[in-house]
Amino acid sequence: MDVQELPSEFAVWPPSEATVRCPFAYFATLRDSAPVYRFPEPGHFGADMYVVTRWADCAEALLRAEVFVNNLDEGGALAAFETTREPLIAPDVATFYHPSNVFFSDGADHRVKRSWVMPLVSRERLSVVRPMVAAEVDRLIDAFLADGRCDFRAQFSDVMPMKVVRQVMGLPADADPMIKRLSAALEVTDNNPHQSDEMATELREARIAILTLIAELLRVREAAPVAGDYVSELVARQVARDGALDINALTMHLAATVFGADHAVGGHLADIAARLGRDPDLQDRVRADRSLIRALSNEALRIESPLPWLFRRCVQDTTLGGVAIPAGAVVLIVQVSANHDPHAFPEPATFDLDRPNIERDHLTLGRGRHRCAGAEMANLQADVTVNRLLDRLADIRLDDDRSDLMPQLSYGFRIPTAVHLTFRAAH
Repeated sequence: MDVQELPSEFAVWPPSEATVRCPFAYFATLRDSAPVYRFPEPGHFGADMYVVTRWADCAEALLRAEVFVNNLDEGGALAAFETTREPLIAPDVATFYHPSNVFFSDGADHRVKRSWVMPLVSRERLSVVRPMVAAEVDRLIDAFLADGRCDFRAQFSDVMPMKVVRQVMGLPADADPMIKRLSAALEVTDNNPHQSDEMATELREARIAILTLIAELLRVREAAPVAGDYVSELVARQVARDGALDINALTMHLAATVFGADHAVGGHLADIAARLGRDPDLQDRVRADRSLIRALSNEALRIESPLPWLFRRCVQDTTLGGVAIPAGAVVLIVQVSANHDPHAFPEPATFDLDRPNIERDHLTLGRGRHRCAGAEMANLQADVTVNRLLDRLADIRLDDDRSDLMPQLSYGFRIPTAVHLTFRAAH
C-alpha cells in the first residue's frame, strides 16, 4: 500500500480504541508500507511525530540514546505528560537531580539513577528475594488451591509482585492499597490524550499518597539505617555522594521502582498463566522440562509485550531507516511491532519456545543503556511462579467462559483483562 493511500486512522496518534487494544494489523501495515512513518497531523503540542515499526529500526533507535532521548518534558512531547508528571513531595527543598525518575532521565542524571537500581537486582539481593517470592507464591496458591479454580489476576498476578516489592522496600502492609491505586491510575492515564480532569486528579492523589509514605520511610532510614536493607543502603549512597538527603529524587526513584516492579510484571505473569492454561501441550512440555521456563517467559514477552511502545524525543537532525527526522520530533518506538517483524522472527504469530534468538532479540525490555534494569527480578518471579504452579496444580486449564484475554484499554500497557483458571491439586 502506498503511503498516500493509508486510511484516515493513520493521520495522527493514537488510532481508534479498538486498534489500541489490538494493534497488530495496524503496525503490520506500517511495517510494510512506511516502517519509519511521519504522522501527517502533529501531536498535541504541535511537534512532528514519527512511528517506528520495523525491528532493525527500533533496535537502532533504542541504541542511539544520545539522539532519541528519554527526557520528554521539553518541547511538549506528549499530550498527557504534564498531567502525569510526578509531583515533588517537598517542592521547597532543593534537589540535586533532574525532576524525573530513571524512566525519563538521560546522560549523567540517568547514570546515577540507574546506579540506584542496580543493588536491588544484584546477585546477592536476588538470592535473598527468591525465597521471599516462593513463600508469597505458595501463600497465594494456598488460598485458592481447594477451590479448583481461581481468578488469576485478582488472586495472584495483581497481588504477588506488589507484595514482593513492598517487602523488598521495607514498606508497611498498609502500602498495598496505595500501590494498587497508583497502578490503576497510571494504567488509564499514561500517554492517554483523552484523559479527563478526574483521571488526572486521581493519579495525582494516588502519587502523593505513596510518595508521602515513601518520604517518611526515607527519613526513618536516614535516622536509623537497617543492615542489609535496600532503602538504607540507597540513602547512604545518595547522601555520601551529595552531602544531604535528596528527599525529592529518592521518593521519585522508589515510587517509580515500586510501580515498575508491580504492574508490568503482574501483567506478564497473567499472560504466561493464560498460555499454559489454553495450550495443554505447552504446559506438559514445560512441566517435564523446567529449563524451558526462561524461554517461555521471553517468548511471552516477545509475542505480547506488557509495555508495547516507548516515546522518545529526537534532539538533533538525523535519519532513521532512510527517513529524515528533525530535532524536536517525537518518536514512537513500537516494540510490539518489532517483536512481530517476520524478518527478525519468522512466523511471528506462532508461540515457539525453540526460537534461537528469543532472549537476544526481543525488544520488550529495551536495548542498550536504557534496557530494563529489573529484567532479572522479573525473570526470577516468572521462574518461581511457573515452577510452583506446575508443582502444585495439575491439569491447569483456561476457563474461556470467564476469561477475557483482550488487553484492557490503555495507551501505555497491554494487560489481559481477565484470566480465570481451573485445575486440580497435584499429588
